[in-house]
Amino acid sequence: MTGPLSWPSLLKRGSYWAHSAAVPRNMVEEFAATLSQRKHAAVRIIRGKHCLTREELLDEFARALDFPQYFGGNWDALEDCLTDLEWLSAEAFVLIITNADQLLKKSPGDLKTLAGILAAVANHWASSEPPASFHCLFQCEPGSAEDLIHRLAEGGILPP
Repeated sequence: MTGPLSWPSLLKRGSYWAHSAAVPRNMVEEFAATLSQRKHAAVRIIRGKHCLTREELLDEFARALDFPQYFGGNWDALEDCLTDLEWLSAEAFVLIITNADQLLKKSPGDLKTLAGILAAVANHWASSEPPASFHCLFQCEPGSAEDLIHRLAEGGILPP
């Protein structure tokens, strides 16, 4: 995402699902609070600094999205829950991943798996009936932008 943070780009169906923002964390948290006030938008913050390994990431997603008790704590279960989300009752789902430059730092090989799941989830919601939008905003502090963009491109989340 270039320029100022804008909710229309994060609620629009049919646009690419992944966005990045090199802005202070408090700015993106304030943006999330504003975005949460939009009708029919479910906005959740995933704390990237709590997602250094696959296990931590799965726990953090479950916490932030209030996954049901039956969540299995594995990649398949993550995709299953992200393609359900009926308990959030929304037309647009936005995951804001703060400190995303820390995401899976101790499990870098898992970034491609996560990218595949998130892309599949975005495609699922775009083709659901009724259709919904699913977007992820990957935030980092301004000094970490180059590292974040490199990691997201390497992981298949952003184009190289």
